[in-house]
Amino acid sequence: MPDQNKKLKSIEKATDKKPHGISMRDYSDLKRLQSLLNVQSRNQQLPAICFASGQTSMTRAWQNVKSNEQKPHGQWQESTELESFSVTYKNERNFSKHPKHKLFQEIFTALVKNRLTCREWVNQAPSVHFLRVLICLRLLVRDPCYQEMLHSLGGIENLAQYMETVANGYLDYGEEQHNVDKLVNMTYIFQKLAAVKGQREWIIATGAHRTLVNLLSSRDNNVLLGALLALISLAESPECREKISELTIVENLLVILHEYDLLSKRLTAELLRLLCAEPQVKEQVKMFEGIPVLLSLLHSDHIKLLWSIVWILVQVCEDPETSVEIRIWGGIKQLLHILQGERNLVSDRSSVGSLSSANAAGRIQHFHLTDDLSPDEMQENIFSLQAACCAAITELVLNETNAYQVVQANGIYTIAKLILPNKGRNAEKTILLQCYAFRALRFLFSMERNRHMFKRLFPTDLFEVFIDIGHYVRDISAYEELVSKLNLLKESELKQVAESIETINQNKAPTKHIGNYAILEHLGSGAFGSVYKV
Repeated sequence: MPDQNKKLKSIEKATDKKPHGISMRDYSDLKRLQSLLNVQSRNQQLPAICFASGQTSMTRAWQNVKSNEQKPHGQWQESTELESFSVTYKNERNFSKHPKHKLFQEIFTALVKNRLTCREWVNQAPSVHFLRVLICLRLLVRDPCYQEMLHSLGGIENLAQYMETVANGYLDYGEEQHNVDKLVNMTYIFQKLAAVKGQREWIIATGAHRTLVNLLSSRDNNVLLGALLALISLAESPECREKISELTIVENLLVILHEYDLLSKRLTAELLRLLCAEPQVKEQVKMFEGIPVLLSLLHSDHIKLLWSIVWILVQVCEDPETSVEIRIWGGIKQLLHILQGERNLVSDRSSVGSLSSANAAGRIQHFHLTDDLSPDEMQENIFSLQAACCAAITELVLNETNAYQVVQANGIYTIAKLILPNKGRNAEKTILLQCYAFRALRFLFSMERNRHMFKRLFPTDLFEVFIDIGHYVRDISAYEELVSKLNLLKESELKQVAESIETINQNKAPTKHIGNYAILEHLGSGAFGSVYKV
C-alpha cells in the first residue's frame, strides 16, 4: 500500500498546470481519477473474482463478502471516484470541446488500456467496480471523437468479448450481480458506435451482432430494448443487415411482436422492416407463420408501429403465396380501413438515439410514446402511413383475386381520394402520397375488368398521361409528371375531378328512391326504359 500511494503522488506531481476556466475542485477530482486509473492492476492488490458462467451462487456470494472485507484503499477510492465522475458529467456530451478535454482524453485512454483491455484486471475486479468503468465509458463515447479512440485502442473487441461472456452467463443462469446494468450500458455503447455508418463494420468484425441477437431472448425489458436499438442501427447498412439475417432471429422477433409492450413491438417491427430486405428473413416470416401476427398489429393506433408493419407487408407480399395469405386473413380490408382515415391515431417524436439514451439512463419507463404533435407533424406522419398502405395495395393487386377484393371493398374510391392536392404545409409528403396513390390506381387499371371505372375519373389529357405510364411500373418517379399535371389544373377542373371520384363511391347516399329501391346511379336509358344502379 505505501508503494501505491507513493506512485499516485509521483504521477500527480508530473501533471500539467490547471487549465483555464476549470474549478480547482473539479480539476483535483479529475487528476485524482486519472492517477488511480494509471495504476496497473498488479499494484492494486485486487481480490480474485472469477466471472466464469458456471460459478455457483454460493461461491459468488462468498467472494463478494471477501471482496468487501479485503478491498484495498486505492481500489475502493477508484470505484468511488468513478461513481463521482458519472454523476458529475452525466449530462456532458462534448468532452472533446470541454476546457478539460486533455484530462478527459487521458482518463478515457486509461479506462480502456488499463481496465477494459486488461484481462488480469477484468478477471479480478469486483462486479460493481467494473460496472462503474462501463458507465464512464458509456458517458464518454457519446462524443464521436471518443468512439474513434475506443476503436484505435482496441477497446471494441474487448467490449464485445466481455458482453458475450456476461450475456451467456445471464441467459444460461439468470441474473447475477449487476449483469443487467452491465448489458444495458454495453448495448448502448454498441448502439452509439453503430449510429455512424463507417463504424458498423467494426462491430460486425468483433461478432458483437451475434450476442445482440442472443439478447433478444432476454427476460429483462431494458436489456431487450438495448439489443433492439443497437441492431436497428446496425441493420441500416446492407452488409451488416446481411450478416444479421444469417442468424436465427425472426422467431424471437415474432414472439416480441405478439406478446410484449408497445415500445418493444415498435422497435421490433422497425428492425424486422429493415431485415426483410434479405430473402432469408422473408422466408423465415413465412416459415414461422408471421402473417397473422403482423396483421393483428394493424389494429394498433400508433402510427410508427403501423408504418413499420405495413412496410414489412409490402416486402413479404412479393411472394405470391404470402400475398394470398394476407387476403385470407383480412389484410386488404384492414389496409383500406387505414386509408379511409377514420381512426384516431397517435404518434411521438422519439428516435433510436433518444430512446437509447433514455434506456441507458433508466428513464425509459417515463418516455412518452404519445406526444402531442402539432397538426402539421401529425399530418406528415399520416401521409407517410397512407403512402405505405398504397404501396402494400400495389403489390397485393398483382393477384387478380386480391384486386377484385380491393374493387369490391370500394378501394378504387378510397385510393382515388388521395390523389387530390392537399393544401397543407408539407408539399413534399403530399406529392409523394399522390405518387403512391396514382401507382396503386395504375396497377388496378392494368386489369381489363377494372378499366371502365377509370374512364370517368380524369380529364382526357390527364387520362392519356395515366395510360402512357404503362402497366405494372413500380418506379415511383414515373408518376411524378402525372401528379404535377394534376396539381397544375385550375380550381374548377380539380373540382370536376373530385366530383368524378365521388361518382365511383359504392357507399354514397342514394340520389332518390323508387318504390322500395334506393337509387345510387342512373346508368342509361333505352327503348324499354331506364337502367339504375341500386
